[in-house]
Amino acid sequence: MGSIGSGSQHTALRADYDLEDEDRFFISGVEKAGAKRNTYEVALKRRKLLVGLGIGIGVVGLVALILGLAYGLSRRKLDYVCPRTYEPGKTDLVFFVVGDWGRAGNDNQRRTARLMADVASCMPPAFIISTGDNFYPSGIRSVDDVQFDTSFRNVYTAQGLQVPWYVVMGNHDYGDAVDVSQLSSGQCLAAPTSAEQCAGKCCYSPWWQTQPGFQARDTRWNASMGGVVTRAITLPPDSATGAARRLDLIMVDTTPIIYQYAGASWAGFLNGFNAQDGDAIKEAIQQHLNASYANGSAAAAGGSGGGGGGGGSSWRLVVGHHPVRSYGRHCMQPDAYDCDDMMFLRPWLKKYRVAAYINGHEHDQQLIKSSDDPVHYITSGAGSDTRKGEFDGLDMDTRTRDALFLSDTQGFVAVVLSGSQMKVHFYTTEQSGPTYTRVIPQPSW
Repeated sequence: MGSIGSGSQHTALRADYDLEDEDRFFISGVEKAGAKRNTYEVALKRRKLLVGLGIGIGVVGLVALILGLAYGLSRRKLDYVCPRTYEPGKTDLVFFVVGDWGRAGNDNQRRTARLMADVASCMPPAFIISTGDNFYPSGIRSVDDVQFDTSFRNVYTAQGLQVPWYVVMGNHDYGDAVDVSQLSSGQCLAAPTSAEQCAGKCCYSPWWQTQPGFQARDTRWNASMGGVVTRAITLPPDSATGAARRLDLIMVDTTPIIYQYAGASWAGFLNGFNAQDGDAIKEAIQQHLNASYANGSAAAAGGSGGGGGGGGSSWRLVVGHHPVRSYGRHCMQPDAYDCDDMMFLRPWLKKYRVAAYINGHEHDQQLIKSSDDPVHYITSGAGSDTRKGEFDGLDMDTRTRDALFLSDTQGFVAVVLSGSQMKVHFYTTEQSGPTYTRVIPQPSW
């Protein structure tokens, strides 16, 4: 009995032992498989993490590259060049037009200045027209104002820009946007009656820009205000007839004509808005136009016109700060009526065969020419800061009807006069050559 019992017990123990051994073998295999699976999953997760990290870094790098390229393109140093059609030997006159520029040499102003310098190096201007708002935000405070250096002398330093600048006043030159706290505190005089009162004090006034002391600081500066000045530019004689030819620039101070400025906080500044006579300026415009037009014959050209001699000019251009035609904010917004105040000029421009009216005020560039109006309306007010999106709301019907060119980018206008044609090149800082060119024929007599 004992032997049988002990054998059974041994058999049972052996069976238990064998089962345990197999289980261990099985469990060991499972553990190994699980370990391998865990290692694979960890490796897979690590691989996914690395791939995801790589993709993330790649996306960030791509975005950075795109942003860098965009920034680089916006700041790129283009080599600005002359128009391909420019032929010095066949050119009578070149001049530039820039406006609304005087912002203490900020980046936008210097960008436009370099554009002008580059073009001047291959197409030298005889002179430069400034369409006003020469010093922001509120003009000059004395004949010694440092703004003349920071906004003009230290900015337009290129050799090709060392030519006469013919300057009209803008509303900011009259004191628009002045800090009224300077007036209420007495820091600046609100209504001085003489230049003597301004000695040693702050006196905003457009008058300073016209004083001999201002030109003595830089002989390029030739400014006028409070009326009309005709600058007669002699041209080469007519190649066929030998008749004398002339370009008359009729420079108008338009600020006193904009009646909405009456009652402004800056209207009483020294020799400012209140000291001017808008109606007298209108009469003077017609007188200068008539003198320039003379007998209405190109063959009669000669003399100095508009203040010195007889004979009509071959070309007439009228220059003022405020627009007669514009699709910018100063004429299109519901509460803006600058163009309304200037509308009186349209029939006179037609009558006296004016090729173009040139203005600033709008911080952009425009060329407007209607089929029923022979006059071209040129805006050059993009000398420094512009109004991005200025024309976004303008419908296509209007654009295609008479808005030949519209730009909200910094730039200037280069004019090339050759015989009976005047090429108007609109330059912007975003393109190396002219962005747009228009050929204006000499008005028929």
